[in-house]
Amino acid sequence: MTKREIADTFRRMRRSSGLTQQELADRLGKKQQTVGHWETGYAQPDIGTLLELFGVYHKSFDEEFLCAKRE
Repeated sequence: MTKREIADTFRRMRRSSGLTQQELADRLGKKQQTVGHWETGYAQPDIGTLLELFGVYHKSFDEEFLCAKRE
């Protein structure tokens, strides 16, 4: 997956959960700007934050990234 595809996945997951960037940032203890950077491909979350992110969405890494890559 490209950075753009990863960023699009982050954005799609957040939007489908009904959260704003600010609401997600608050849940993760991050700044809204940080979430925005993930969704533009400017930055990516560290592994700990990535696991928290999937916990918020009740999704697995496999569901969102490995399955999407096969499509």
